[in-house]
Amino acid sequence: MAEIQKLPVMLIQTSPMNPRKTFDGAKLEELAQNIEEQGLLQPITVRKISDGETHIDEETGEVVSVEPRYEIVCGERRFRAWNLLANKSSKYNEIPCIIREMTDEQAFDAMITENLQRQDVDPVEEAIAFSLLLENGNAIEDIAIRFGKSIRFIQDRVKLKGLIPELIDMLRQELIPISGAMLLAKLDIDAQKEFYNENMNGESAASISDIKEYIDDLFCVIDKAQFFSEDNFSDSIPSCSRCINNTANHGCLFYEMKGKEQKCINRECFEKKQQEYVKYRVMKEADNLVKKGEPLTFGKSVILIESPESWDNENEKKRKEDAVRMYNDMGFEVVYDNVFDHQCWYNEGDERIAEKLENNELYRCIEVLNYRRPEFKVSFYYLKKSSSVKGACTVSKQIEAENIRQKIKRNKELMVEKSTETMREWAQSKKSYPSKSSELSLNEKLVFDVMILRGCSSDYLDSIGIKKYDTKDKSWIDYVKNNQSERMHWYREFIRENLTSNDVNFYDYMRRCQIMIFSEQYPDEFSKMNKKILDSYSKKESSLKSKLDELEKA
Repeated sequence: MAEIQKLPVMLIQTSPMNPRKTFDGAKLEELAQNIEEQGLLQPITVRKISDGETHIDEETGEVVSVEPRYEIVCGERRFRAWNLLANKSSKYNEIPCIIREMTDEQAFDAMITENLQRQDVDPVEEAIAFSLLLENGNAIEDIAIRFGKSIRFIQDRVKLKGLIPELIDMLRQELIPISGAMLLAKLDIDAQKEFYNENMNGESAASISDIKEYIDDLFCVIDKAQFFSEDNFSDSIPSCSRCINNTANHGCLFYEMKGKEQKCINRECFEKKQQEYVKYRVMKEADNLVKKGEPLTFGKSVILIESPESWDNENEKKRKEDAVRMYNDMGFEVVYDNVFDHQCWYNEGDERIAEKLENNELYRCIEVLNYRRPEFKVSFYYLKKSSSVKGACTVSKQIEAENIRQKIKRNKELMVEKSTETMREWAQSKKSYPSKSSELSLNEKLVFDVMILRGCSSDYLDSIGIKKYDTKDKSWIDYVKNNQSERMHWYREFIRENLTSNDVNFYDYMRRCQIMIFSEQYPDEFSKMNKKILDSYSKKESSLKSKLDELEKA
């Protein structure tokens, strides 16, 4: 049995070779509490990476001892939890360790083995670990046997290394399934970013079907397109079955013998055909659709678009505004979904749908867009309780009023958006303000303070009751106006936040700013830090210069 020794935590460091990079803060706190109550049930494993040395300081003549240093091989999570306790009590300044002699290769192998045998192993770190084993010359068959996995499992996990960081974060937050992540990992960086930016924004989950639909649309997969079953729906649009842009028509004489996967290599034509197909399906419903300006009548259907509150970005906003305009121009009324109470999820053929339609509880709607492209879909929405009138020939005046109110609201939003965009263009084109005053105006001071406050950390803003990423929050200007005595607090927080930026590593003027602030605010700690780093630097420089002199004299 290996001997257990207690080592000072200050002599132990984590290993850059460890494939595990993420540690749940809440779970670390929980583990620290367990250690405090029950003790460390399993010591960490370390290896010595530098021997202790004794030398004479040339300036003072004193004998200086440098203690040996250790690197964690197994148990970094336990070490981090232990350190949480060490920050509170000196009784945790030493941690039980098993010291082993290991080469870099042996240590790396042990780290990977420990991480891959965890029950809660992160799939991305699993991918990195398997990749590193393969890069180090291990055969995939040997890895599969060693960890009790199939070769296919390992191959699939390794694919996850191809994900962009934003999608890796979403996978770790379980906002996308592993099976979907593996599909996205096959796409190039631009396509992955498009999926993240246009469809997710890192806030909501996506199912495997959502991801497959995105990929099918991205690669213009014809047999997954909605128009596929009615390929010849329009005389003005070419049939895909004989089109040279269909990859299934390359190198084979008989259409019936083509491969299953048919892709269009002309995206513009593919997207136009999707749009025209939806219009074709709408026109088939024309006799039963509410015409522009008419009231919504029971027994009729209406074209429906998601309400503007759900429009996440400029592309989606433009797409939906264009759709509203197009179907209005075709002579049809278009309403937003918030005119109704909520959607009914029964299938169209369900007998309960027929019953609710008969009782005037539901309204039949034609949706013409999905979350990223044109799509024809029949859906049913419950009427708001105040507007449900059994046996009435028209939907009550309340729902018509709600529809008008939504249009008034959207009209106001368009006015605000237009003025905002115009002034953004002014800010870009007008290089300076006409004011020649040496002092900022009251409005300039107020705006400047709001912008400074906006640059503070989320934690600080939360502490004063402001949500940093709440785009509709109106409290910013009021807070600045009513809390002028607190300005120095958010100015200092703004400085602190900027000095945490990675920019300080790359820009000399930022490093100088660091020195100016911390030497002023923490003079004793700054002095001690400077002396410690300078001493270490000087000794190392002296040693290196001695070696250089020896080489040059040899």
